[in-house]
Amino acid sequence: MRRDAKEPAVAGTSSSVAQAIRFSASVLVGLLAGVVLQVFTLAFLGRLGEDALYVRAIYTPIGFLVLAVTEGLVVAAQVSAGIATRSGRRDPLRPLPTFLMLGGGALILIAGVCTAAAAPILNALEVDPADRPAVLIFVIAVCLSTVVSLVPLAGGAVLRGMGRTVASSVLSVGFTVLCIGVMVVLRLRTELGMLAVPAGTLTAGVVAGAASWWLLRGNTAACSWFRRDAAAQLWTFGAPVAVTFLMLSTVNFGYLRVLRDATGADLAGFSLGQGASSVFMVVAIAIGSGTAIVANLRPGEVRRPIDAAGLSTAVRISLPAYAAIGLLALVSRDPLSRLLAADTDVARTTAGYFLWMGPTYAVFGGTLAVLTYLEQVGRARTALLLNAAYFAVLLVIAFLLPQPVSSATLTKLLALSNVVGFLTCWQSARYLLGHAR
Repeated sequence: MRRDAKEPAVAGTSSSVAQAIRFSASVLVGLLAGVVLQVFTLAFLGRLGEDALYVRAIYTPIGFLVLAVTEGLVVAAQVSAGIATRSGRRDPLRPLPTFLMLGGGALILIAGVCTAAAAPILNALEVDPADRPAVLIFVIAVCLSTVVSLVPLAGGAVLRGMGRTVASSVLSVGFTVLCIGVMVVLRLRTELGMLAVPAGTLTAGVVAGAASWWLLRGNTAACSWFRRDAAAQLWTFGAPVAVTFLMLSTVNFGYLRVLRDATGADLAGFSLGQGASSVFMVVAIAIGSGTAIVANLRPGEVRRPIDAAGLSTAVRISLPAYAAIGLLALVSRDPLSRLLAADTDVARTTAGYFLWMGPTYAVFGGTLAVLTYLEQVGRARTALLLNAAYFAVLLVIAFLLPQPVSSATLTKLLALSNVVGFLTCWQSARYLLGHAR
């Protein structure tokens, strides 16, 4: 492929750091749009009453399955598009029909299993019999509407993989704005209630899907609905990411089990701290993704030095960014905690969480950026291996702590694990990349 002024610079150079920062900032806009949509949806359901929030809470464990499918597909689409682009091919969309067919099929399968096995599933989730019809309808509607939204999600991923991060971010913001707008209109004009959420997703998915097709219209090619090589790419690039999301849901459940004898204020304060940390995560994900785009677009048959240099770039950007985030969380822990919780005891626990975790956010962000980078340069299995080893050791230590375990004790363990986790993750990633092809 001919090299010109628009081609991403070599990963690891100063110009490549600037490119990675620019791409990361654009990706961050799209990620923040997703966060806004999630927060708005919770607030929207909250205004419908306690029943709607109850349904949303029950949907959460099934929602992790939906999230695993969508994120796996998105990463596979982004990586495959980057490989096609750097190779000079005009077919970044070729594997997309296969991705959409398999991803959509998985979501339809989840909806089918929920329908066929509704009784045992809802029994396991301890859903009140009177609420079961509403829960089941909501779950099925969300799964099916998400099938349609896979089109703009995958289209945005392809745009990012090609280096068109601004177009991808505009698509994400447009999807969010349209989805929120449709929900509000349906809430005011209809009696759909909580079903306005999947209705909004469906409408936004159709419109944003058409927009993504328009943005990618110059890259269309004759594509079959099923290609073995595309299925292999989805398995290689996407399946480990999906497994990682499922593993994270298991880890969160593990934390709750460790705190089973803690007070209600302890548990609530710890959960608020974890929730705030999940919002901070979007910056690291954007950095890892932006750096991966630069590395993926750089031509070269030998990927080892390119991937290794990109790894260093991700760390060089994430450490100072998260040092600032950590300092801000530490200094503003008291007012931030009071903003998140009205209860004094809960706010005190949350402030204690930021007191210990704030100083380690720098390395926490570095670890997450490294793992995201690995996932998005086609080394998702390496990221999954590092994640699994880290959380397995962490949970074993946590469960060996003498009960009752307080949130303060678990928070200190997590803070220490952030430091150890970064050092082991970064060194392990460097070693694995250094001995790869």
